Amino acid sequence: MKIESPAFSNSKAAELWRDYFSRVDRLCGPLSERQRQDIVLEIKAHLLESMLASELADDLERLNMAIKRFGDPDDFVPSWVEDRLRLATEPGTGVRNLYRLLRLNARKGVAHLLISLLFGFCYMLVFYLFTMAILKGIFPDNIGFYTSSGGVPFIGFVDSEDFTEHLGWWIIPFGLASSAVLLQLLSRLLNRFYRQR
Repeated sequence: MKIESPAFSNSKAAELWRDYFSRVDRLCGPLSERQRQDIVLEIKAHLLESMLASELADDLERLNMAIKRFGDPDDFVPSWVEDRLRLATEPGTGVRNLYRLLRLNARKGVAHLLISLLFGFCYMLVFYLFTMAILKGIFPDNIGFYTSSGGVPFIGFVDSEDFTEHLGWWIIPFGLASSAVLLQLLSRLLNRFYRQR
């Protein structure tokens, strides 16, 4: 769906409309093209609805009033962007949005950077556990939960007899179950973190 820009009779109103959506577009930079279009369409629909409900005759006055009611993009667009990126990191969605969320939070300071890195590490751990569980079926003698001759435990691939395996085929249900539980826990923690902000 595409909402065309209104045909303003006042050139200043047309310029204000272009400037407003230029700022919205700039603030939506971390999003994909589709996510950006969704936000722009939503804002256009609200502004147009507000303008149509107005009894003012002049386009510029109606647009100014609609913008005043809806708000300055700097005040609300960044939180919309974060919400869309955050929701897109829940199970079943792409990793690209997680990267964008990490990059966006990195700009907000050290605390957000550390939290983003922690969540990023945990999501990588989920992927690793799941992958090891799947690969056990392909490389049964080389994938598992091992301890080295020095007593250091790890989950992964070995190509030597100097390691002692502990779980055997149980690595498959362990990896699948722990990655599913960890993924659910991370999604809840991520939602709670952003709700508290």
